[in-house]
Amino acid sequence: MKKETILVIGSKPDAILPDIVVKKIYVANGAAERAIIYKIKNPLTHIISITGKTALKVKEVRSRIEKLKPNEIVSHNGKINLREFFNNDWVNDVSHRFLNKKGIDLQKKYYSYLTLRVADFGLIFGSGNILFGILRFIYAFFIKRKPPMGLTTGCLSILMALSENEKSEVLVAGIGLKGGKHYYKYKGKFPDYRGWADAYLIKRLPKNLKSRLLTTDIDFSKIASIKLLKDKII
Repeated sequence: MKKETILVIGSKPDAILPDIVVKKIYVANGAAERAIIYKIKNPLTHIISITGKTALKVKEVRSRIEKLKPNEIVSHNGKINLREFFNNDWVNDVSHRFLNKKGIDLQKKYYSYLTLRVADFGLIFGSGNILFGILRFIYAFFIKRKPPMGLTTGCLSILMALSENEKSEVLVAGIGLKGGKHYYKYKGKFPDYRGWADAYLIKRLPKNLKSRLLTTDIDFSKIASIKLLKDKII
Protein backbone atom coordinates (compact mmCIF):
# COMPACT_ATOMS: atom_id res chain seq x y z
CA MET A 1 0.00 0.00 0.00
CA LYS A 2 1.41 3.39 -1.00
CA LYS A 3 2.17 5.75 1.86
CA GLU A 4 0.42 9.09 2.10
CA THR A 5 2.69 12.07 1.47
CA ILE A 6 3.03 14.95 3.92
CA LEU A 7 4.70 18.11 2.60
CA VAL A 8 7.11 20.37 4.52
CA ILE A 9 8.04 23.73 2.97
CA GLY A 10 10.87 26.09 3.89
CA SER A 11 12.09 29.50 2.73
CA LYS A 12 15.15 28.67 0.64
CA PRO A 13 15.31 30.79 -2.56
CA ASP A 14 14.42 29.10 -5.86
CA ALA A 15 12.83 26.16 -4.09
CA ILE A 16 11.61 23.30 -6.27
CA LEU A 17 8.02 22.65 -5.27
CA PRO A 18 6.35 19.31 -6.03
CA ASP A 19 3.33 19.24 -8.32
CA ILE A 20 1.16 17.07 -6.10
CA VAL A 21 -2.05 17.20 -4.11
CA VAL A 22 -1.58 16.59 -0.39
CA LYS A 23 -3.85 16.42 2.63
CA LYS A 24 -1.44 18.01 5.10
CA ILE A 25 1.35 20.60 4.88
CA TYR A 26 3.78 21.97 7.47
CA VAL A 27 5.22 25.40 6.64
CA ALA A 28 8.04 27.21 8.44
CA ASN A 29 7.68 30.94 9.13
CA GLY A 30 7.41 33.04 5.93
CA ALA A 31 7.29 29.96 3.70
CA ALA A 32 3.57 29.94 4.51
CA GLU A 33 2.97 31.88 1.29
CA ARG A 34 4.27 28.96 -0.74
CA ALA A 35 1.47 26.71 0.52
CA ILE A 36 -1.25 28.84 -1.08
CA ILE A 37 -0.99 27.03 -4.43
CA TYR A 38 -1.71 23.73 -2.66
CA LYS A 39 -4.65 25.23 -0.82
CA ILE A 40 -6.08 26.32 -4.18
CA LYS A 41 -5.60 22.79 -5.58
CA ASN A 42 -7.26 21.22 -2.58
CA PRO A 43 -9.19 23.53 -0.22
CA LEU A 44 -9.40 20.65 2.26
CA THR A 45 -5.63 20.54 2.71
CA HIS A 46 -4.80 20.96 6.39
CA ILE A 47 -1.99 23.49 6.69
CA ILE A 48 0.08 23.91 9.83
CA SER A 49 2.22 27.02 10.23
CA ILE A 50 5.21 26.64 12.57
CA THR A 51 6.60 29.89 13.86
CA GLY A 52 7.57 31.78 17.01
CA LYS A 53 7.16 35.10 18.75
CA THR A 54 10.39 36.51 17.30
CA ALA A 55 9.44 35.61 13.72
CA LEU A 56 5.93 37.00 14.13
CA LYS A 57 7.38 40.39 14.97
CA VAL A 58 8.80 40.48 11.44
CA LYS A 59 6.30 41.94 8.97
CA GLU A 60 7.61 39.87 6.06
CA VAL A 61 6.86 36.69 7.98
CA ARG A 62 3.62 37.74 9.64
CA SER A 63 2.04 39.02 6.41
CA ARG A 64 2.72 35.72 4.62
CA ILE A 65 1.10 33.69 7.36
CA GLU A 66 -1.86 36.06 7.28
CA LYS A 67 -2.12 35.70 3.50
CA LEU A 68 -2.23 31.91 3.80
CA LYS A 69 -4.68 31.75 6.71
CA PRO A 70 -3.49 28.33 7.91
CA ASN A 71 -5.72 25.89 9.74
CA GLU A 72 -3.33 25.71 12.64
CA ILE A 73 -0.48 27.74 14.10
CA VAL A 74 2.19 26.14 16.26
CA SER A 75 4.39 28.48 18.27
CA HIS A 76 7.69 26.84 19.17
CA ASN A 77 8.65 29.07 22.11
CA GLY A 78 5.62 28.92 24.34
CA LYS A 79 2.00 29.95 24.17
CA ILE A 80 1.27 33.26 22.46
CA ASN A 81 -1.77 35.45 21.99
CA LEU A 82 -2.40 35.42 18.24
CA ARG A 83 -4.39 38.64 18.58
CA GLU A 84 -1.15 40.44 19.41
CA PHE A 85 0.01 39.80 15.85
CA PHE A 86 -3.15 39.33 13.76
CA ASN A 87 -6.23 41.54 13.79
CA ASN A 88 -8.30 39.64 11.26
CA ASP A 89 -11.33 37.53 12.12
CA TRP A 90 -9.79 34.41 10.53
CA VAL A 91 -7.72 34.02 13.71
CA ASN A 92 -10.92 33.00 15.52
CA ASP A 93 -11.04 29.83 13.42
CA VAL A 94 -7.36 28.93 13.74
CA SER A 95 -6.27 26.16 16.08
CA HIS A 96 -3.28 27.10 18.21
CA ARG A 97 -0.89 24.86 20.09
CA PHE A 98 2.58 25.45 21.35
CA LEU A 99 5.92 23.89 22.15
CA ASN A 100 8.25 25.21 24.82
CA LYS A 101 11.90 26.17 24.37
CA LYS A 102 11.89 25.78 20.58
CA GLY A 103 10.56 22.25 20.77
CA ILE A 104 13.57 20.88 22.64
CA ASP A 105 11.42 18.33 24.52
CA LEU A 106 10.25 16.86 21.22
CA GLN A 107 13.82 16.76 19.96
CA LYS A 108 15.00 14.93 23.09
CA LYS A 109 12.67 12.06 22.16
CA TYR A 110 14.85 11.36 19.13
CA TYR A 111 18.27 12.74 20.02
CA SER A 112 20.46 12.29 23.06
CA TYR A 113 21.50 15.35 24.98
CA LEU A 114 25.08 14.75 23.79
CA THR A 115 24.01 14.74 20.13
CA LEU A 116 22.09 17.97 20.59
CA ARG A 117 25.06 19.55 22.35
CA VAL A 118 27.56 18.42 19.68
CA ALA A 119 25.34 20.14 17.09
CA ASP A 120 26.30 23.37 18.86
CA PHE A 121 29.77 22.92 17.37
CA GLY A 122 28.16 24.59 14.39
CA LEU A 123 29.02 27.78 16.25
CA ILE A 124 32.68 26.87 15.66
CA PHE A 125 32.72 25.20 12.26
CA GLY A 126 29.92 27.21 10.69
CA SER A 127 31.05 30.68 11.71
CA GLY A 128 33.60 31.18 8.94
CA ASN A 129 36.31 32.01 11.47
CA ILE A 130 37.41 29.22 13.80
CA LEU A 131 38.78 31.52 16.51
CA PHE A 132 35.64 33.65 16.52
CA GLY A 133 33.57 30.47 16.53
CA ILE A 134 35.42 29.05 19.53
CA LEU A 135 34.89 32.28 21.47
CA ARG A 136 31.22 32.26 20.49
CA PHE A 137 30.85 28.66 21.67
CA ILE A 138 32.59 29.36 24.99
CA TYR A 139 30.37 32.39 25.57
CA ALA A 140 27.15 30.45 24.80
CA PHE A 141 28.03 27.26 26.65
CA PHE A 142 30.17 28.26 29.60
CA ILE A 143 29.19 31.87 30.30
CA LYS A 144 25.52 32.16 29.30
CA ARG A 145 24.93 28.43 29.91
CA LYS A 146 22.46 28.32 27.05
CA PRO A 147 20.59 25.10 26.29
CA PRO A 148 21.37 23.30 23.00
CA MET A 149 20.39 25.25 19.87
CA GLY A 150 18.64 22.23 18.43
CA LEU A 151 16.82 22.32 15.12
CA THR A 152 15.78 25.51 13.37
CA THR A 153 12.11 26.12 12.56
CA GLY A 154 12.37 24.48 9.14
CA CYS A 155 13.92 21.26 10.41
CA LEU A 156 11.74 21.26 13.51
CA SER A 157 8.81 21.26 11.07
CA ILE A 158 10.29 18.15 9.47
CA LEU A 159 10.58 16.41 12.82
CA MET A 160 7.01 17.35 13.72
CA ALA A 161 5.74 16.00 10.39
CA LEU A 162 7.60 12.72 10.91
CA SER A 163 6.52 12.26 14.52
CA GLU A 164 2.86 13.20 13.97
CA ASN A 165 2.38 11.13 10.80
CA GLU A 166 4.07 7.84 11.57
CA LYS A 167 2.71 5.96 8.55
CA SER A 168 3.40 8.68 5.98
CA GLU A 169 6.38 9.72 3.91
CA VAL A 170 7.51 13.30 4.37
CA LEU A 171 8.53 15.33 1.33
CA VAL A 172 10.75 18.34 2.04
CA ALA A 173 10.98 21.38 -0.27
CA GLY A 174 12.76 24.68 0.25
CA ILE A 175 15.18 23.48 2.94
CA GLY A 176 18.82 23.03 1.96
CA LEU A 177 20.70 22.49 5.25
CA LYS A 178 22.98 25.41 4.43
CA GLY A 179 23.17 29.05 5.42
CA GLY A 180 21.80 31.66 3.04
CA LYS A 181 19.04 34.13 2.30
CA HIS A 182 15.29 33.69 2.45
CA TYR A 183 13.32 33.86 -0.79
CA TYR A 184 11.41 36.91 0.45
CA LYS A 185 12.93 40.29 1.27
CA TYR A 186 14.23 40.19 4.81
CA LYS A 187 17.25 41.93 6.29
CA GLY A 188 18.29 38.84 8.22
CA LYS A 189 19.68 35.62 6.76
CA PHE A 190 19.82 31.98 7.72
CA PRO A 191 23.25 31.71 9.39
CA ASP A 192 25.81 29.13 8.30
CA TYR A 193 26.26 27.80 11.83
CA ARG A 194 22.55 26.93 12.05
CA GLY A 195 22.78 25.20 8.69
CA TRP A 196 25.72 23.16 10.00
CA ALA A 197 23.77 22.18 13.12
CA ASP A 198 20.65 21.27 11.13
CA ALA A 199 22.70 19.09 8.79
CA TYR A 200 24.39 17.34 11.71
CA LEU A 201 21.06 16.53 13.35
CA ILE A 202 19.07 15.55 10.25
CA LYS A 203 21.84 13.11 9.27
CA ARG A 204 21.44 11.50 12.70
CA LEU A 205 17.68 11.05 12.70
CA PRO A 206 16.62 7.55 13.82
CA LYS A 207 16.44 5.19 10.83
CA ASN A 208 12.70 4.65 11.14
CA LEU A 209 12.20 8.40 10.65
CA LYS A 210 14.93 9.13 8.13
CA SER A 211 13.80 6.30 5.86
CA ARG A 212 10.47 8.09 5.34
CA LEU A 213 12.08 11.30 4.08
CA LEU A 214 12.47 12.48 0.52
CA THR A 215 13.23 15.91 -0.91
CA THR A 216 13.19 18.09 -4.01
CA ASP A 217 16.33 19.94 -2.88
CA ILE A 218 19.62 18.61 -4.22
CA ASP A 219 21.68 20.06 -1.34
CA PHE A 220 19.41 18.45 1.25
CA SER A 221 19.61 15.17 -0.66
CA LYS A 222 23.42 15.14 -0.86
CA ILE A 223 24.12 16.37 2.66
CA ALA A 224 21.67 14.07 4.46
CA SER A 225 21.70 11.16 1.96
CA ILE A 226 17.96 11.48 1.33
CA LYS A 227 16.19 10.31 -1.82
CA LEU A 228 15.78 13.12 -4.38
CA LEU A 229 12.40 13.54 -6.09
CA LYS A 230 13.13 14.47 -9.71
CA ASP A 231 9.67 14.27 -11.29
CA LYS A 232 6.29 15.76 -10.42
CA ILE A 233 7.73 19.21 -9.81
CA ILE A 234 6.36 22.66 -10.58
